[in-house]
Amino acid sequence: MKKLLDARFYMSIILTVLTLFSIVEARELKGVNFPDSLQVGKENCVLNGIGVRKKFMIEAYYAGLYLKKPTKNAQEVISNDEPKAVLIQVVHKEIPADKWQEGWKEGFAITAPNAQSELKKSIDQFIAFFNEPLKKGEQVLIKYDPTKGTEVVIKGKSKGILPGKDFMKALWGIWFGEKPASSELKAGMLGESK
Repeated sequence: MKKLLDARFYMSIILTVLTLFSIVEARELKGVNFPDSLQVGKENCVLNGIGVRKKFMIEAYYAGLYLKKPTKNAQEVISNDEPKAVLIQVVHKEIPADKWQEGWKEGFAITAPNAQSELKKSIDQFIAFFNEPLKKGEQVLIKYDPTKGTEVVIKGKSKGILPGKDFMKALWGIWFGEKPASSELKAGMLGESK
């Protein structure tokens, strides 16, 4: 009986250590750390996956997807009207404002090509938030709270909250739609390898 208890004790230690290693792996990409979870409104969202955004073979940023319930289904990520977030950590020496704005414009041209009225206004406001360069080590946090809308935090400062589920879907479609900005980024954030 004592041997059985000892075996169970050692097995539980091994499982704990393996769990800790998997958590550490999920939280770090090439020396850049991502928290296990983020608070979005009153909800706790957990890290779903981390992806890499490259432009011309150069790594620009890493991004972590945070969801209330982890999933590998891109359409669920876009359409679920639940708290969620993307944490972007810049790894390139500097990404100029015009490159951020150009990238967002290209993405919205795919996800909301005929945007009108409020949606168009929100898209223009979102793009305008990216009016300065971001340097290595700086962050962008984009949080969606269904009770408020999409908040954009750049370098720790809130730029504003854009209301509406339509805007959220257009934005999240840039990362997770059928024609994402980056297949590698999408796969990583969905917890898949690419």
